[in-house]
Amino acid sequence: MLPSPSAFRLAAQRAGLEVAGEHAFGLDYARTLATWRERFHARLDAVRALGFDERFVRIWDFYLAYCEAAFARRSTDVVQFTLVNA
Repeated sequence: MLPSPSAFRLAAQRAGLEVAGEHAFGLDYARTLATWRERFHARLDAVRALGFDERFVRIWDFYLAYCEAAFARRSTDVVQFTLVNA
């Protein structure tokens, strides 16, 4: 589950916590996913040698590309929250 930042803040508040800081780094994660996808493609022979079939290769490629696009377009994000007692 990927809660929205507002849902996270509300849950923190209900737990008696306060968000003291937050750092969003989804664009960095998009670059990470692109690198993972490049490395995956560079090692397809090794992936196949481990017993993974073409269906797996297509699904994993789609997953990495889809996630990269979601983070690059800011449809999703990764956020680190710093919480303190309220």
